Amino acid sequence: MKKMVNLYMFLLVVCMLGGCQTSDWNKEDIDKGEEGFITDLDDRRLLIKGTYYKVTNDTYIQDQHGKNLDYSELEVGMKVKPWHRGGVTKKTFPGKAKAELILVLTDEKSAAEQRAVTAALEHVSEADSQRFIILEVTHLPSEHVYTIEMMNRSNMDSSFMVTVEDVTDEILYLK
Repeated sequence: MKKMVNLYMFLLVVCMLGGCQTSDWNKEDIDKGEEGFITDLDDRRLLIKGTYYKVTNDTYIQDQHGKNLDYSELEVGMKVKPWHRGGVTKKTFPGKAKAELILVLTDEKSAAEQRAVTAALEHVSEADSQRFIILEVTHLPSEHVYTIEMMNRSNMDSSFMVTVEDVTDEILYLK
């Protein structure tokens, strides 16, 4: 049932986006970007995994219940699903894309992951200029922890793991 609701929401948003475009709107298809966590907000851009998504006046930002949000309501650590038009430019790293829709995930699981990711980012950041990419978040309920695989954008050669307690968001281990 939940998947049907999500599919319905996606189709509704795609239809809305299509209806708001000029007659040549279908020259470039809308593509779904990789779901992930916002790790940088800068100059109306947000970094999700290996792509900066540019937010324009035409970008829809909504929570998963369809509530419209403003760019100013976005936060580092939020779990999102991005959609973009025109592909991702990969001439540089991170890639770049124009965001058509940023869907903020607000369910209980996503909110708990956001708290763990935010704690991990705050723990490893030594300067405001540092940028990280969240590669994977895994919840181990039997151990009451999240393991977060991350990478410093300035050192793409290796990733590292941060273990976060799932109730207190305390950093237990950094490797």
